[in-house]
Amino acid sequence: MVGRKQFNAVAIAAIAASIGLVAPACAQQVTGQDATGDAIQTFAPDTNTIDSNTYDRGRNVSVLERPRPEYQAQGVQVGGFTVYPKLTASGAYDDNIFADPSGGPREGDFVFRVAPEVDFQSNWSRDSISGYVRASQDEYAKFSTEDATQYGAGLAGKLQFGNSDLTGGVDYGHFVLPRSVSNNFGPSVHPLDYDYTAVSGQLATEFTRVRLSVRVDDETYWYHNGTTTLGAVVDDQDQNVNELYVTGKAEFAINADTAAYVLAKANEQTYQLNPPAVPFTKNSNGYEVDLGANLDLTHLLRGEVQLGYLQQDYVSPDFRTLDGLSGRMELLWFPTQLTTVTAVASRSVGDALIIGSSGFITSDASLRVDHELLRNLILSADGWYGFDQYNGVSRTDARTGLDLQAEWLLNRHVGVSFAYDFSDQRSTGSAAGQSFDDNRGIISFVFQL
Repeated sequence: MVGRKQFNAVAIAAIAASIGLVAPACAQQVTGQDATGDAIQTFAPDTNTIDSNTYDRGRNVSVLERPRPEYQAQGVQVGGFTVYPKLTASGAYDDNIFADPSGGPREGDFVFRVAPEVDFQSNWSRDSISGYVRASQDEYAKFSTEDATQYGAGLAGKLQFGNSDLTGGVDYGHFVLPRSVSNNFGPSVHPLDYDYTAVSGQLATEFTRVRLSVRVDDETYWYHNGTTTLGAVVDDQDQNVNELYVTGKAEFAINADTAAYVLAKANEQTYQLNPPAVPFTKNSNGYEVDLGANLDLTHLLRGEVQLGYLQQDYVSPDFRTLDGLSGRMELLWFPTQLTTVTAVASRSVGDALIIGSSGFITSDASLRVDHELLRNLILSADGWYGFDQYNGVSRTDARTGLDLQAEWLLNRHVGVSFAYDFSDQRSTGSAAGQSFDDNRGIISFVFQL
């Protein structure tokens, strides 16, 4: 079972990348970072997260995972629950808010965000319930057409019995697509928005050296139409999709430091519109099978490596099958107690929400360094690269970026962050998309109880 430290690491990384509320991290919607940032949240409660099915050894603790009780929010006790109120206020300057082509005219603007949220966590000794309600409001200084309201809520629970546990969750959110993503270019006056719903469940059991788990995820993306300056409709309904995933994993603990596993994952993508409403169907199904190992070696290295095969088959004869190597690697190196270096690489299939393409193979790699300069001052640098090769059209996208951040924890109630983000996309081929680069400077303040 994953411990609180491991969860907090995920929460910190997610929150440090964007403020308060973030759209689902799905390749079809999000490329690059949001326009505003958030101070580090070492005090994040466990909210709507299904336990990862991997062994927790707890030998090595990264800079972001390290507990800092003097800066941790205490929350408000309400019966058998602890409630964590929080408010984040951010200001940013983005020099290319419309993701205009590199070398051409571009528009920059200041954007201000206010993001309240309330998280809660049960204080029960065994089973648990957690949840959240979040919202954010973006206001642009010059281009009010980009103003956006986003919100979301979720609930999760965990039931333990014997050596097994059953976890599940439900999420809903209303989000706005950044102008930089492939399915948000075009004539719409306002950025396109969509509703996201997800239901997840996992059953896991452990005995002796073996851990078995099965997980189901059902996600729906429902897009809303936009309008042009002349009032014409920008139809986005052909992107509405339901995604179903079933994942099974079997782990065997070789020794106290290493476990080997086999992972099998099946998926089904079902779009709302099919011919004759649209020229072709983008429905598909596929699978992935991987062999891997997770490890926690000495005081220097921790991580997980997996390698396998993936295949995605499309109903339409216009699209060829996508197949090939799949894999994921995440390694954490601890050169000192105050520095953590994290390397991540992956290869997977994504849905392509562009005309004429059904999907793409995406390969991503990143290298991140976190350094605890002071107990309450954390410096981070994250460089990343991505490569997308589309199916059905002649298009490849190469994405690079650099994120720099300083997190200053003033006390358990106030935090401040300063960040600079750079992203660049180069699109090539006869059906190439937009090529652009973008720079953002961000300052954020967090207030919490």
